[in-house]
Amino acid sequence: MLDWLNQLDLALLYPVGVVLIAGAAEIGNVCGRRFRSTEQPGDDLGTLTGAALGLLALLLAFSFSIALARFDSRRDLVLSEANAIGTTANYALMLPQPEQGKILALLRDYTRLRVSLGIPYDPARFDRDIARSVELQQLLWQQAMAATAAAPQSLPAYRFVASLNEMNNIHESRVTALRYHVPNEVMFLLLCVAMVALGFTGYHAGVSGASRRVPNLIMAVTISVLVMLVIDLDRPTRGVIQVPNQPLIDAGAGLPPP
Repeated sequence: MLDWLNQLDLALLYPVGVVLIAGAAEIGNVCGRRFRSTEQPGDDLGTLTGAALGLLALLLAFSFSIALARFDSRRDLVLSEANAIGTTANYALMLPQPEQGKILALLRDYTRLRVSLGIPYDPARFDRDIARSVELQQLLWQQAMAATAAAPQSLPAYRFVASLNEMNNIHESRVTALRYHVPNEVMFLLLCVAMVALGFTGYHAGVSGASRRVPNLIMAVTISVLVMLVIDLDRPTRGVIQVPNQPLIDAGAGLPPP
């Protein structure tokens, strides 16, 4: 329902978030000043404001924890895939020369493709890269079948097949990790709770007669930065924080030359 939220660029989403959260604080302040004569500041209003800010802190911590866990998972999958490619290449060196050369050439193409998987962000290109990855895997399996058919009892061929199977499994795990994100409904709720919390803060300031526009603006910008950090962590192929692909680059550089 909120898929459009995931399509928005952070360069647009960040200022919009600041305006919405700071605007909520300012509207709350104006309303507090207007109703100052009929409502006196007290412990109840302060408690309500503190409860709103506490709920925001809880939701921020919850969302940040999920996003960081997903980021770590994607980073670990990149390392696992690089290790799987290197292991497959090592076992390929133990195969007869005709199959060896073809397999290493396919692995080089596969590694180059996996380095740039999903980068830059382009859903159509992402789908094409996945289709090409599956095609290269099928070609590698054809070479594995030929090697096992030529020597059914070969231990190197058996180990190569097992390593290739592990590499294919990691492919699907990594693609799944790149596709799934923190639900957009959670991000939308986080933004709404931030607006409500800052709105109560501004209202409390208005009722008490305190001028807190600058502190409220600073708080709005800070909360917006935290919300954008959560969203950025959950977008591994775009934004400021990206999953490092150096292990795959190193794996490609370590493959035997043609």
